[in-house]
Amino acid sequence: MKKNRLFGYVALATILFSACEDSPNVPDVPGVEDSEYAVWVATENGSYLLTTDEIMKDTLLSPQNNKGIDITGYLPQARYAGYAYFFNGYYYMSNDGTRFSKLQINEKGDELVEVDNYAFPGYFYLGKVASQLSTTDEIVFTSTGASDPDPEKKVFEKDIYFMNTKDMTINKTLKAQIPTLDYTVYKPDGTVDPTILNVTSARISDGKAYFGLFYYTFDYKPVNQNAYVYICDYPSMENGHIMSDDRASYVAGHWQRENYSFLDDNNNLYVLTRGKTDGTYALLRVNNGATEFDKDYIFDLKDYAVRGGDLSWLGEGKAYIRPYVIDVASKKIVANLDEMTGGEAKSSINLIQDGNLYTGVKTTASKWFIYEYNIATNTVKRGAEIDPGITQVYHINKLK
Repeated sequence: MKKNRLFGYVALATILFSACEDSPNVPDVPGVEDSEYAVWVATENGSYLLTTDEIMKDTLLSPQNNKGIDITGYLPQARYAGYAYFFNGYYYMSNDGTRFSKLQINEKGDELVEVDNYAFPGYFYLGKVASQLSTTDEIVFTSTGASDPDPEKKVFEKDIYFMNTKDMTINKTLKAQIPTLDYTVYKPDGTVDPTILNVTSARISDGKAYFGLFYYTFDYKPVNQNAYVYICDYPSMENGHIMSDDRASYVAGHWQRENYSFLDDNNNLYVLTRGKTDGTYALLRVNNGATEFDKDYIFDLKDYAVRGGDLSWLGEGKAYIRPYVIDVASKKIVANLDEMTGGEAKSSINLIQDGNLYTGVKTTASKWFIYEYNIATNTVKRGAEIDPGITQVYHINKLK
């Protein structure tokens, strides 16, 4: 793969923080000497990064002040919010379908500038990031989508990239060989359906790699209602096996950066599924070291207004599935952030820091605020207000 560097090229990135990992300790981030946090927001006419020294003080974050970085020109579609990752003081994203860019806030703090990039030889958008494997210099990730199935091997090949972020080179690439269905799917006219694979989450732990997935038809509908997770040895990627469960429904999620699974402190895997007919959710578990779903565990969430989004492990036995904080062992709702804040928790990616969850909330009066949820005390506190002209808070990130 040929690497293409275009220094000085101004490009956009988005702020994306993996809520399942601790914020990296970056004492000296270029261009953000006076800013500790950034909030990526959208308006009807554009997108902005709002930076501030403190997200919990009584202040207004607005694109109109000198802390608003206009990134509209580099974001033709809001969906690019799902194709980015924040790591060690830089933003990593793909916004043209091939080039993977490394960006930073400039010295003035008024724009994002591309400082390096890697040019993929073919179609590429950032998919899942295996955050628990990322080191000081290396990130581990997949691309969106999946390859066409190999008719002879009867597998979908899913590439896992290991990138050195210092010089934007690929250290190695591993391939997950995910089996196709063991039966043929047909279109309504009787012709064979070219079944596609959608990987909705990727987790790697204790010598195993897990991929939440569902098979879907030519018109992007799930082939069936089963929940599937592919498990294989890591890093050999051998001894692959499809786990299937028909108690709930297909695995929820999309191919972008957001993950619809999480690992608890004991490395048990939890996967969110989407309801069979009514669109509700359920949580399934694969115990650490197991190769099948735990048939004694299912948390049926049909009575709760779950909105999906990036799942976050909070610690102390608790996880965040927007807008609920749940106790995974007892299968109980610990908190409803909508009720506690008097609004609607809407951030796509939240910040977990020092035992607190930070999320963007839209109130019933259509005002936007940053709210802090204290995991230990089960309480909320209101922080900075966000310009009422915005339409969405995508990500909250700690810059340093």
